[in-house]
This record gives sequence, structure tokens and C-alpha cells, in this order.
Amino acid sequence: MEEQNTEILIPAIQDTIQFQEKPLVVVRLPDGQVGVVLRWLCENLHLDTHAQVQRIQRTEVLADGLVYTRIGTDGGPQVMPTLVLRSVPYWLATIDTRRMEKDDPRRLEILEYQRNAVDALYVWATSIKEALALADMVPSEQISKPTLPGDNASLEERREYYRQMVLWIDWQRDMQAWQGSVEGRLDSLETVTGRILQQIGPLRITIEHQTLVQFYVSKLGDVLNKPHATIYALLKTAFRAPRYDEIPESDWPRVEQWFRLQFPGQKLPESTTQSELFE
Repeated sequence: MEEQNTEILIPAIQDTIQFQEKPLVVVRLPDGQVGVVLRWLCENLHLDTHAQVQRIQRTEVLADGLVYTRIGTDGGPQVMPTLVLRSVPYWLATIDTRRMEKDDPRRLEILEYQRNAVDALYVWATSIKEALALADMVPSEQISKPTLPGDNASLEERREYYRQMVLWIDWQRDMQAWQGSVEGRLDSLETVTGRILQQIGPLRITIEHQTLVQFYVSKLGDVLNKPHATIYALLKTAFRAPRYDEIPESDWPRVEQWFRLQFPGQKLPESTTQSELFE
């Protein structure tokens, strides 16, 4: 195996995020970089992990972004190839979808990853950096306000009281500064996340619903004796989308209603088998 002669890294943090309702395992490496475990990326995109590792190793600009990390799994720790975040956009861009059928669900899913997955990964990376920075700033253990000594207290007792009072005041000052920093950093993180989500835009129609659209278009074409391209054009015009796969997922109920209205005097057709959807 390739990793036998390669340094095995132990992640400082391992986490799982969801993209397109499928998991991606992400890590923070010991040097602070963020990485994505290739296994889940490849499984979600229906790619062979071993073949992708070989392709990355042959690509000079990507090869130094491939590391091996010890990942906790249900079956115990496993050493897995991991791609550092800075290399992920280029790797995704090199996946050639031109040989796939235009309506192939795998092609559509790869395009969705190429367009939006990296933004989701950067959101996680930013949140981790902010959380670690906040953790480093947490003030020391709480200090209680000292009790004022009585009138008969000795000079040493009074001296100790004022020394403890200075420590308590300093702790109060540090707490106020930390709380202000927390609020500022949280506001900053919220702003960054908001900007990224604004760039991504509304969540696009899911792969499952895209497949149903293809099924409905096929059936409607048979009923109306119209080319599929004509029906796709009508759908895109109705929802003001350049491509049907860019219709927001929140509009799915309206999409179904639109198709219902297109079938004259018929119910919306139902697929009896999963394979029928992928014909």
C-alpha cells in the first residue's frame, strides 16, 4: 500500500459534515491545515478511490496535497488518503464530465460538487478556526471577590486582602475583554457564513428530484408527442432558471404542481421501480 512509506498524520480534529444529504469526513491536520478524506468524496461521486489516488499522485500540482491520516471509523482506526483543502477545488475541476450523458445523475452530482462543495468545506474550516481561537482566549479559572477584613485585622491580613482584590479586578477586566472578543468574533463568523451562503444562493434541486424531473419529462413527451427539449424549455421558462437543475429545492412542490397541470386529465405518473428512473 502507498501509505506504508508515508508519514501517518493524526488529526487534531475529525468531524463529519453533510453536503447534498451525504457525509463528508473532514479533519484538521497537526499543522493547522484542513483536509477532506477522499473515500467519502469518491463514494459520493461514484468514483474509484484507488484510481483517484493514483491520478492525484501523477498530477504534480496535486501530489503534495495528498496526505495519509488515521481516521476513526465504526470498524476502528484506519489509515486513509486525505486531500488538503487547498487542493480540493483543482481536483474537482479535473474530473471530466464531458464523456457522460447530459442527464446522467452522476454527472449532475459531480457538477454540483464542482460548483458548491468547496464553499461548504470552507465554512467548516472557518468555523473551526474561530472556535479554536475563542478557546485559546478563555480566561483562567474564576476568581472570587475577597472578603473585606474586620477592623481588628492585622497589616498582613489587610495586605493579603488588597493583593486578592487586585487579582479579582484583573480577572473582571479580562472577562469583559474576552466577552467582547467573543461577540465580535461570532459576528464576524456569522458575516462570513452569510456571505458564502449568499454566493451559493438557495439550495438547488436535489439529485433525487432532478431524476424525477427527467422521468416526468420522458412520460410527458410520450403523452404530448413533444421533444424532451421543448418540455425542458417550458419548465425552465416557468421557473426562470437557466437550467432545470438550478431550480431551488424550495420550489419542488410547485414543480410537481406544474407537471400535474401538464398531463391532460391524468394523474402525475409514478415510477414503479428505481431502475425506471435511471433508464
